[in-house]
Amino acid sequence: MPWINEPPLLTARQGLAAATCDAPAPAAGYRVYAIGGDDGITGAVATVEAYDTLAKTWSTITPMLTPRLNLGATSGVGRIYAIGGSTGTAPLAAHEIYDPAANTWASAPPLPTARSGLSAVTGRDGLIYALGGYDGSYLTTVEAFDPATNSWTARASMPTARSGLAVVVGPDGLIYAIGGQNSTATLAIVEVFNPSTNSWTAGPSILASRYGLAAAVGPDGLIYALGGVDDSGIPQTTVYGLDPTTPGPWTAQAPLLTAQSFFAADTGPDGLIYAIGGQNFASPTLSTVEAFSSAKAATAPDPYIGNGSYQSPDIILLDSSENPVPIGGAPSGAWDTLLQPNTDYGIQAVIYNDANVAAPNTIVRFWSFPGGVGTAGSLIDMQKVTVPPNGSTVVTSANPFLSGPAGAHECVAVSVANAASNYFNIDPMTAAQVIDPTVPHPAGSGHFGSAWRNTNSVAVGAGMGLKLGFHFTFPGLEPAEVKLAVSATRVPVGWERAGEAADLSKALAGSGAALRLPLFLLPELRRRLPEADLDLKIHVQDAHGDARHPAAAETRARAHPGELKAFTVSGTIPSDAKPGEIFLMNVAAHYPRRPHAEAKTVEYLSVIYVKQKA
Repeated sequence: MPWINEPPLLTARQGLAAATCDAPAPAAGYRVYAIGGDDGITGAVATVEAYDTLAKTWSTITPMLTPRLNLGATSGVGRIYAIGGSTGTAPLAAHEIYDPAANTWASAPPLPTARSGLSAVTGRDGLIYALGGYDGSYLTTVEAFDPATNSWTARASMPTARSGLAVVVGPDGLIYAIGGQNSTATLAIVEVFNPSTNSWTAGPSILASRYGLAAAVGPDGLIYALGGVDDSGIPQTTVYGLDPTTPGPWTAQAPLLTAQSFFAADTGPDGLIYAIGGQNFASPTLSTVEAFSSAKAATAPDPYIGNGSYQSPDIILLDSSENPVPIGGAPSGAWDTLLQPNTDYGIQAVIYNDANVAAPNTIVRFWSFPGGVGTAGSLIDMQKVTVPPNGSTVVTSANPFLSGPAGAHECVAVSVANAASNYFNIDPMTAAQVIDPTVPHPAGSGHFGSAWRNTNSVAVGAGMGLKLGFHFTFPGLEPAEVKLAVSATRVPVGWERAGEAADLSKALAGSGAALRLPLFLLPELRRRLPEADLDLKIHVQDAHGDARHPAAAETRARAHPGELKAFTVSGTIPSDAKPGEIFLMNVAAHYPRRPHAEAKTVEYLSVIYVKQKA
């Protein structure tokens, strides 16, 4: 389809950067962020705005610590990195990291080479690359930041010095440096960096010289070079596309609606390419936002799980007679799966592929989380399969899932990864790395990188107490404190027949769609449920297995590397609770940032049903 206008920025800016990352707390999902720039009035700004691609609204969030323009920005796992730039008069080495879960910015080790007009990108190796720029001279400099060691190192320099370039990671995992300018020319050259060999090669040049351009990779696997300024200094609407699986050349694509230069672009969680802000001859700063979706058939594999969240019917458990175990069966229509305690069950997973090409070498991992908060899980089995184009396949684990003891909460989980996928290309090697099962990618697509299936729901009468056991494992090199927190929300009887839940049910029924999850497990609806006061307390066991004096609903527990730490959560169901009501108890372990690991929050959802008193 052609480019379309989207809601404009709240603050018009040029020289800004863009990145797609988790939504700022307390929202869920992903957002496109517009970061920094020059507003044409005060000069360099620290302004950051987040775009909700579902609600189609911009909101202002916590600003950067350092106002700047012509910076580089990129996203890692649950983080945004804002690097370098200029005050308007001097290049900067400032490096700041945004944590969406806390909605805060923090200073990080500065860029070794202060510079403006650089570009930043996150490699498949997890390193944050800062390329090119200007510090009084045009630079070939490439420096890489490792979040695990919290340090920068020099990498092989670009063959051609330049600033105002655009950089993307192609579907092949290579880094493409596109266009820019230096002291002698506006450039059309494209140079390609291989992080594995730390070396550069020449790529096919774009069709015309451009600087102050932007670039993004579409879901169709093409690399898009957007807008920019030509040899005569005139902003352009041109868009060029490159298929990195062929030797070239670039081809002309649907043009931008507005000539743009010194703007930002990124591929949003909905698969659309967004061109944001910038400037042209008509306006020194633009609030313009345009979006583009390729009409071409997808050329990259798209393996995914169709129903993620905490109770996925795409995970199939089999009893000893190889019969599927149904979801439900607990009092009041519970969605947890009731299993015999301490019993082996077969596991299958349904994996889909929406692309017009097959998805070979798709890695499907089966996990067991024994009463855990994410990181205490263990790998059951790994299968490598080919998912047919526009089809699905059922994958069977070679090893069984062992249910827990009577009354215990257990989870079986499945993760999917394919190196050629645009969305789920990172294979989790530990339980802590299993992707969040509640966030679809692209947003609203129903495509998930993992799925979970709870077993053994809890049914408690009004006014009665409850006590549930959990574990966490600390994946570090040194002892550290882990923050534990628990909260609860309430699902009143008949909740699904009113308000947003009822509207969604009607819309699904009208479209003929069948939702295989209860509405209260949908993240966008679940976060709107009323809070519940269950007088929740956390009890942490000490080294002797004894429970400490109960803390409030939030506490800290010191853990040693590899230690399986036990804790329990106790509470009381309100006396006015009605049979059939549901309480959702969310247990979270917040792992601190450490020299060799990023901060991480892992959550577990427990479903509690109110039963009729005996």
